[in-house]
Amino acid sequence: MSRNRCPKCKEFFEVDNNRKYKKIFCSRSCSNSRGPRSKEFKKAVSLKLKKPRNILICENCKGNFICKKTHMETTARFCSTKCAFTSDSYKASGRKYGLISASLQFESRRSKNEILFHKLCQKYFNNVRHNERIFNGWDADIIIDDYKIAILWNGKWHYKKITHKHSLKQVKNRDKIKIKEIIKCGYTPYVIKDMGKFNIKFVNAEFNKFKNILNKVRY
Repeated sequence: MSRNRCPKCKEFFEVDNNRKYKKIFCSRSCSNSRGPRSKEFKKAVSLKLKKPRNILICENCKGNFICKKTHMETTARFCSTKCAFTSDSYKASGRKYGLISASLQFESRRSKNEILFHKLCQKYFNNVRHNERIFNGWDADIIIDDYKIAILWNGKWHYKKITHKHSLKQVKNRDKIKIKEIIKCGYTPYVIKDMGKFNIKFVNAEFNKFKNILNKVRY
């Protein structure tokens, strides 16, 4: 840092020596009131303002427009933000990335234990689905159509209050309604309580337990 003297107000001010362009005046007001501009400066500004601008065609409304930002003349596609946000390309990209986002959020809500159990069911049974709303608008985590069984993989948020906004009472009420709707549709609900993290031994034990129950019912 160094100290310079403003040629307009004669006051000293600090200047950053690392700046590309050194400050001459202490403020914008001093710079704007420094006196009449030179003819060369006025001519340069005039030529810049009179420079011919490219006329572009809006992709949405097909009207002509001039891009206000010179550095975007080669990339500007729409005459206004309204045209940009109502264009078919924006709507298509919104649907595309919206579906991707929803899919990623949905997969992130499924625990690794549940996903592994679902894969084991797919290997052992013929008709296995997951998270389809076939019970009067309600879904089940894993649906085994071979035996008409709806598996509910309940994590710890079904039994414990996790956050301040988390309503355990509401979760339990929803679980009761879901079980009733599953029974109404002719399926048997089967609840698996998962209170821990990813554990292959736990999943395998629950799967073997599930198969033994099915064998007892079948025979």
